Amino acid sequence: MELLIHIVLFLIASVAIVGMGSCYSDAEDAPALRNFPRRYLMFVGGCGLLALIMIVLEHTIASVD
Repeated sequence: MELLIHIVLFLIASVAIVGMGSCYSDAEDAPALRNFPRRYLMFVGGCGLLALIMIVLEHTIASVD
């Protein structure tokens, strides 16, 4: 349950991060709103991939067993 709460909080914070990035990268509102879903999926997917790589490296290289 705790993991689910952290994922939901990350997704909420991601909306703010990507939303601000979209607003600053596009001067007009229409292109910013049109590009938001793609940017959001790329951000969340990139963070997920980074987390997966870190977990794999933790279990293989940084293991202290």
